[in-house]
Amino acid sequence: MISRGYVAVFALAHSDESILGILDSWMSRFQRVEQVVPGTQAGNTTITLANSGELLKADHLQFRVIQGDDFAWAYLTRGRRVIETTGLPHEKIALCLDILLELPGITEIVDQHDDRRLDELERDGLM
Repeated sequence: MISRGYVAVFALAHSDESILGILDSWMSRFQRVEQVVPGTQAGNTTITLANSGELLKADHLQFRVIQGDDFAWAYLTRGRRVIETTGLPHEKIALCLDILLELPGITEIVDQHDDRRLDELERDGLM
């Protein structure tokens, strides 16, 4: 199955406050938000977050955003300026893009297939 993915570049690095804002946005717009439990001992265990205050703090965070039968994965690192998403393609708008569209502070959204731009972001230390 072919997946879709995007990289959103933010004006500022992710902080505790901005991460909570992202979660609040997702929770207000989508059915469910799950967090992958941080740490290697947890494997791929997820917990459903009832509110942003339940966030398990860690430097590297992974979330699954669910809407109906569709879901998207989101990956971000505290102190960095990007969110990477992956999901399944959709006729209209892929959920992995939709979860990015209303987030404040995004300066650019890059398709996962734009290797030239992704290489530039990596050279600039953003990824």
